[in-house]
Amino acid sequence: MKRITLLWLLLVAFAVVPTSAQRLPNVVIIFIDDMGYADIGPFSAQGYQTPNLNRMAKEGIRFTDFYVAQAVCSASRAALLTGCYPNRIGIHGALDHRAKHGISDNEVTIAQVLKTKSYATAIYGKWHLGHHPQFLPTRHGFDEYFGLPYSNDMWPNHPEAKGVYPPLPLIENDKVVQLMPDQAQLTRQYTEHAVSFIERNKDKPFFLYVPHTMVHVPLFVGDKFKGSSKSGLYGDVVQEVDWSVGEILKTLKKNNLDNNTLVIFTSDNGPWLSYGEHAGSSGPLREGKGTAWDGGVRVPFIARWPGKIPAGRTSRTP
Repeated sequence: MKRITLLWLLLVAFAVVPTSAQRLPNVVIIFIDDMGYADIGPFSAQGYQTPNLNRMAKEGIRFTDFYVAQAVCSASRAALLTGCYPNRIGIHGALDHRAKHGISDNEVTIAQVLKTKSYATAIYGKWHLGHHPQFLPTRHGFDEYFGLPYSNDMWPNHPEAKGVYPPLPLIENDKVVQLMPDQAQLTRQYTEHAVSFIERNKDKPFFLYVPHTMVHVPLFVGDKFKGSSKSGLYGDVVQEVDWSVGEILKTLKKNNLDNNTLVIFTSDNGPWLSYGEHAGSSGPLREGKGTAWDGGVRVPFIARWPGKIPAGRTSRTP
């Protein structure tokens, strides 16, 4: 069975724990949807500010040549969570409400591995590995789930697919709690759930997965960040995502968890360039989402773990 780099990065994290008496490290993965290579400050973003991600890079390591398994949502997420090539486990493209399949019970997720070590586990955000009950996160190692089962454009308001999609569901654990939620509130809601989860589980090891709905189109931003950048709506949305990162980092520090927590920030694939000013930037790379060029599969990646990862490093190794 072939495994990809990120899973091994997590295993290395556990290997540095010196004794069985010491508490196992926490793991936080912040996974952005359709964020391009040049969409944050540490990777030369222009027209808006990402101070919290700048801080993450300054205090940790920046990978300039990190590649996802495929340049599309579901496949990329399948690889992230299982460590397997998505084609091998039958997850292709982007699953929608018509899909009758999803992540198989035969696959083992990072969350399931960590549950064997008594970790608390949660996902707040976009799942996209099947929307039927047997495929939801709570059946695959996660104690808690709050978010969308698939992409936020898979809804009745899609401009090119009128009548195709049903009302967009917001799910908590395994129940639909709202149809057609206000998407301008999602980044804030995911963040509040993440902060609460850290506070409630500060005394035991935890795995927190925050796969944001943004910056996938259609773009939505909270009132606090509307007009906050010089780059229009897209810049506003990225600045709200950066705020979310800051809230998570602040909560870790407040609870004295900084030195025992690996925090990873990356994207599922490159920018959806056909959406123009509502899409991000691949910077110097060719093309974007949906292609096998670097702009589709090479994404920003930052890892921070004070005391374990030396500060201010850059790795150019693929």
